[in-house]
Amino acid sequence: MDSAVPPSNGPDRVAFYVLRYTTRLCDGVGVAIMAAILLLIVSAVVARDLLGWGMPWTEEVASLLAIYAIGFGSISAWIRSEHLVVDLFSHKLSRLGKNVQYRLTSLISCGFFALAAWGAWIMSDMSANNKTVSLSISFSYLYYGIFFSFAGMAVIALWKTLRGPVLWLETPREEEVTTP
Repeated sequence: MDSAVPPSNGPDRVAFYVLRYTTRLCDGVGVAIMAAILLLIVSAVVARDLLGWGMPWTEEVASLLAIYAIGFGSISAWIRSEHLVVDLFSHKLSRLGKNVQYRLTSLISCGFFALAAWGAWIMSDMSANNKTVSLSISFSYLYYGIFFSFAGMAVIALWKTLRGPVLWLETPREEEVTTP
């Protein structure tokens, strides 16, 4: 998407830049969180082995940060269509067939993401009084990260369903290997 040429008409141009900057933001935040996790784990090891300090809370914080990093990465990957896809027959469909398949897949994905977001929201409410051992952080914050991820992907899937396929969102596919 970074090398794509922005569309010239209004709504698609706005969507292009919103999605482009959303992916950049999600990538940047995800990388920063992963760096924070690495720094946290290294500091816990150094504190334990060299200084003799115990830092049991680092496991709880690292788990929380990992959920948010995965959430940001999932949103970015969904925008770029980089999630794992098994494509068995799409290349044999007509242009209309590909359009219908794209919209149907996006609609089904939107339903799944909305259901998963709703489940995470319910779980955050149910676990509001459950707290982690070391820091007494509510487990709701873990579920908020999952909710954020699925809700963001549901919104993007809804947009993909309504808009349909666009050239500037397509990622170049790897070439098929044929045996001579």
